[in-house]
Amino acid sequence: MPSNKSNLEDPTESTQRLKTFSRGSLVLLIVTLLLAGVVACDLAMEMNILSRTSEYLLLSNATQPGNYTNSTTTSIDALNASTCSPNTVNLSQVEYHSNHRYYTLLKETRLQPPVFRGNHTALYSSTKSLDVGYAYCLPISGRKDSPFCTGADRMDLLTQHTSKTQCYASVLHMLLVEVYEELYAFGKAPLVVYGSLLGAVRNGSMIPFTEDTDIAYSGQLNRDDELGRALVAKGYHFFFLNIWRVCVAPTHPLAAILYNPRLPIARDYAVPYLDLYAMEKLNATEWRLEKYVDKALSAEKVEPFSQVTINGLPFDTVHDPNYFLKESYGDDYMVPKPRK
Repeated sequence: MPSNKSNLEDPTESTQRLKTFSRGSLVLLIVTLLLAGVVACDLAMEMNILSRTSEYLLLSNATQPGNYTNSTTTSIDALNASTCSPNTVNLSQVEYHSNHRYYTLLKETRLQPPVFRGNHTALYSSTKSLDVGYAYCLPISGRKDSPFCTGADRMDLLTQHTSKTQCYASVLHMLLVEVYEELYAFGKAPLVVYGSLLGAVRNGSMIPFTEDTDIAYSGQLNRDDELGRALVAKGYHFFFLNIWRVCVAPTHPLAAILYNPRLPIARDYAVPYLDLYAMEKLNATEWRLEKYVDKALSAEKVEPFSQVTINGLPFDTVHDPNYFLKESYGDDYMVPKPRK
């Protein structure tokens, strides 16, 4: 008869199995608890972020009505005193004066506002822009070399650039077109003059190496009139410093693309800007233009106005552009002379 010992479990083996099972259960329990903790922590963080964002957006909607938009970036910055973001232009409420493709693409471009740090936080408040001149202009840099920037156009600004690929003249072209359109819309008879006219006559484009662009106008200008408000509403800084000038404000819809945080607060003439020159018909034979060689312009050289093109767009100018440029720049005005 076989021995009954073969049908009985060895107590040692039973104990070993129990220990193995216990260790496995403990490991499984620990892993489960860790996973539960991670999920709970992640959920808590997300709820906290959503809570802070919602709270700020409610506050923004209650205190910042009108023609500007806040981003969720601003909500986090508002909780951090060292950074801030401006309220950028709400493009859905802006009326442009043409159906150019640039405006269509601009309205499709959804950009967050720039984030200002350090002393650049002074750019956050538009209420301080009235008397600070260039200091409220958005710090912008760019290339001025040829042939890279020959033919620079505002359309170039709709793609991301760095200071190594962005052209100064692209920003100037944007300023020229939009300010010209506003002047025309408000009956100010804009004419391209000086450097703007020079670029148009030379090669039908902006001068790559210049730092400004120029328009003449008729009538009176005021920051608080319809024209002034229209420029501000589109994200431009309109200010008086000897003459009326325009630059890109921190509220501009493309500010995040154009802004260079490595630059200091803008010094005079150190950013892309547009000069506005008052023009007046004195009598039947003479016109006066600010900064024009200290003498009157013969009416027959001014009117009827003629047209030039810059990057394919038409602009009014004086009747005899070549005479005007020769008087302003000399006989060799067609020869480029980069500023040193």
